[in-house]
Amino acid sequence: MKKILALFVIVVFLFGYIYNRPSPKTTYTFYHWTSNYKVDVNESHPPRYVKVLDIAYNSSFAFKKTSFQTLPLHETVPVIYMDNSVWKKMKASTMVRKVLDALNKMPLKNYSEIQVDCDWTERSKKSYFEFLKRLKEQSAKKISATIRLHQVKYHKKTGVPPVDYGVLMYYNMSDFKDIETKNYILDLAVAKQYHYNFESYPLALNLALPLYSQATIIRFSKVVGLMDGVREEELDSHFKKLKEHLYVVEKTHYFKERLFYKGDKVRVDEVTVEMLQEAIDALKVVMKKPKEVIFYRWGNCEYYEREKLKNIVEYW
Repeated sequence: MKKILALFVIVVFLFGYIYNRPSPKTTYTFYHWTSNYKVDVNESHPPRYVKVLDIAYNSSFAFKKTSFQTLPLHETVPVIYMDNSVWKKMKASTMVRKVLDALNKMPLKNYSEIQVDCDWTERSKKSYFEFLKRLKEQSAKKISATIRLHQVKYHKKTGVPPVDYGVLMYYNMSDFKDIETKNYILDLAVAKQYHYNFESYPLALNLALPLYSQATIIRFSKVVGLMDGVREEELDSHFKKLKEHLYVVEKTHYFKERLFYKGDKVRVDEVTVEMLQEAIDALKVVMKKPKEVIFYRWGNCEYYEREKLKNIVEYW
């Protein structure tokens, strides 16, 4: 009887320990997303995800490789960006061969994972998924893929890529061509319309959050262009504020080497740490705790306190 009681106490103790044991903290890192890689070798928290290839097919096949000005001394995850236009012209087998040949010639440390960024459609799904499957087989690496919100909500229709895990891209969920869009980069009201079916989504998900800003240029009630890296505090005296985040150009002039015409309207889309916290709070309700948050993108860290980014991630 005493042995049974002792065993019962041990089982209860172990169950309580396992149940109450805190889960590992979510870590954070960055995407490096320029055509030239240059990171200080003494950087204590370098970007782990590095875009190394930019692939598209418009009038001809475009296969752009990242140039390495400095060598990454840490283990990185090479990221392959693929525009949907590729699958109209190229075979999956051909693309796998081209991608692996390019990776083998790059100065990357012994990487164990490849990530692919492609916003596939129902029409391109078959070719893209075949590419991912072949890439996994021929590289013998872990494969991850970016996932958009609509691809979670409608995953039975859009399909689930054959990869080890996904990265939910929690930004750019609005239509930048719509002049009524409030914030193209991060609109939480729009995002919440897609907070469905996370519980039935079969892939484990990490999370990508935005760290950038841009200006949307509106002329004669139509969006005519985007400018990366524009912040409201930088606008000169020729921009008159109409309402929150929206300005009108009062005099034709050059701003950041771009010509703005009198009468143009400019919407400035930015993201604050407070907005990122709101996004995480909303996702907590529907999404399992991710192992990692990846901020897009490296190079914009100067506008954000890293300690604040660390805090909102670690205390998920």
